[in-house]
Amino acid sequence: MKRFFFPVIFLALFSFSCKIDTGLEPTHSGFRGTVHFINDWPEQTDQVIVVAATKFPPTTITDIILGDPLPLGVDSATYSIYNPPAEFAAVGVVWKEKGQPWDVTNIIGIYFPTDNKFSPGIVTIKDRNTIVDSIDIVADLSKARLKVESTIEGKLHVNGQWPDDATSVLVIASESFPPSGLLDVTFGQPIPAHFDSTQSYTLSVQPGKYKLIGCLVLQSNIPLGLESLKGIYFKRPTDFFPGAVTVPTDTSKIKNIDITINF
Repeated sequence: MKRFFFPVIFLALFSFSCKIDTGLEPTHSGFRGTVHFINDWPEQTDQVIVVAATKFPPTTITDIILGDPLPLGVDSATYSIYNPPAEFAAVGVVWKEKGQPWDVTNIIGIYFPTDNKFSPGIVTIKDRNTIVDSIDIVADLSKARLKVESTIEGKLHVNGQWPDDATSVLVIASESFPPSGLLDVTFGQPIPAHFDSTQSYTLSVQPGKYKLIGCLVLQSNIPLGLESLKGIYFKRPTDFFPGAVTVPTDTSKIKNIDITINF
């Protein structure tokens, strides 16, 4: 009886354990593609990775998943990111400078499935057996931003009533007007919406001449678009074109660039 008892118990436990979902099975779903690099690799390059954001632009680290570091000094590199079923509002390439922490706004490439460079492609992983192919990205290494001390600073003034679904404000700057796409735009850190009539801001920028300084109001029920641009810097209220701002050096701090947000 004893010789029979232990094998039966072992067989029963083995059968039971095979039916338990441990949650440790490998993830078979995700997306993949090729990153094509253009322009010269900066000497300060430390790492480059593909990232995906559940909302764009991301406002917290929880909005983002990270891929593995890509090879450096190459013309192109393939990548794969494995993740449970989800929908991503944007997939992009982020550049990291040597000796500096990761900055997810240091974006050098975004997945655009169409010619509209203001509208990132949505990537949907439908189920646990789906691998979405051909999420290919052109990464422009000339867009990499070095750590600088130069800033544009000012105040945001609110004219009108905040929309109920407003979540945050992003101050932006572009060296071209109008910008040809999202990669022409430098984004500031999110400022919580619904502040009182005045709010100070500081935007870190590379040296250069900026032809557009403005602010986007992000709303939970409206996707990011031109209608999100609620304020533009003008040197005089009667000006037709935005005021240009020159940042001469990497330590310059340009002050009193005030913007009115109009609702």
